[in-house]
Amino acid sequence: MKHTAGKVELGINKIEPRIMHIDLNSCFATIEQQAKRHWRGQPVGVVAYDSPGGIILAASYEAKRLGIKLGTRVWEAQKISPGIHICCVDPPKYREAHRLFREVLENYTNNIKARSIDEFVLDLSDSKAIRDGKTMQQIGYEIKQEVYRHVGEAVSCNVGIGPNRFLAKLASGLNKPNGLDTIDSNNMDEIYARLDLQDLPGINRRYDARLRIGGIGTVTSMFEADAQQLRGIFGGIVGYYWWLRLRGWEIDDRDWKTGSQIGHQYAMKEKLPHDQLDPIIFKLSQKIARRLSNKDLKAVGIRVGLRYVRSPYWHKSTHLSHQLITTQDIFRAARDLIDIHAPKNAGLVSLLSVTTFDFQSVDPEQLAFNMTDRPLVNRSAISKAMNIVNSRYGDFALIPATMIGTDDIAGDSIAFGNLS
Repeated sequence: MKHTAGKVELGINKIEPRIMHIDLNSCFATIEQQAKRHWRGQPVGVVAYDSPGGIILAASYEAKRLGIKLGTRVWEAQKISPGIHICCVDPPKYREAHRLFREVLENYTNNIKARSIDEFVLDLSDSKAIRDGKTMQQIGYEIKQEVYRHVGEAVSCNVGIGPNRFLAKLASGLNKPNGLDTIDSNNMDEIYARLDLQDLPGINRRYDARLRIGGIGTVTSMFEADAQQLRGIFGGIVGYYWWLRLRGWEIDDRDWKTGSQIGHQYAMKEKLPHDQLDPIIFKLSQKIARRLSNKDLKAVGIRVGLRYVRSPYWHKSTHLSHQLITTQDIFRAARDLIDIHAPKNAGLVSLLSVTTFDFQSVDPEQLAFNMTDRPLVNRSAISKAMNIVNSRYGDFALIPATMIGTDDIAGDSIAFGNLS
């Protein structure tokens, strides 16, 4: 540590690594191979829809080696590999694998953070295994064996170890599938020398371009840049955070309650006019309401987007004078935006998105006495009760009459980065 111009500059963090990042290899596809023994060792693609134009959401490593990856169309995958097994997503199966995965990790520490359906971060600083004299590498290999026994023999995971969450995640991606690697003060410069900028978690094409304009074209040059240079490229505190991350200091352990928005979208198999969108709007609204309820949030902003077959994409946002808490709240607000603002003669809709934003914590709600305004009930409590039932028995076990007969529309789904 040194002092320059009245401020403290940190050097490289040389502490013993105690952070572990673990992710299941090719999660959805591998879990399907675990469930279907005869698919093991063969190309598998998981899709939202198994029509020829459907998009591969997850591919097994056997499929990836053939060039079939995220975004490949079903017909393209079948052309590359005529025998590929295509199946639709099965969220309950993946949530069960997530639960079993977590059970393994809880044997080592209670300091666990789920980053997504297939990723966990562990802080093993106070782990009994560490106190018993085991190394982080030994714990990592033990976890791999327990995942094999407890989650499934077709399932493997990557383990990354580092002094902070950033380097642990970077290490977990060095040797896929089924790798175990450590990045710390002893080898970070060697690791950085063989990586491209976009190999770093959080560096996308936009940031890559910004770095190159700023005179930084390699990970090594980014690592060697001073904090002021990175501040100039990324802007203020963000640049300083990157300077710290690359040196092994922890700045990513904050528990963000939610992102800046919560929303869902649905691509139609059959294109629909405005007046036939209600069942889809309602299902998307119910998914959003469930996520809001799980986070004890309410929204006052909503945005609706429509992609048309033969007209330009349309979207409209608004801030409301009332709060969005229940499915009905969100549905009514979305429907109003379409009825009032959407182009009347734009034709058939191929994709619908509903997004809420500007969140507030749910406080005890004032009950209304005006029955024409809303019933004398706590809307948040009712929403939570419905969510409890649907969480236990399925996303749409308890539904209003509006949704009867819509089983094949906007069904249960799960995203890689979201457990809701």
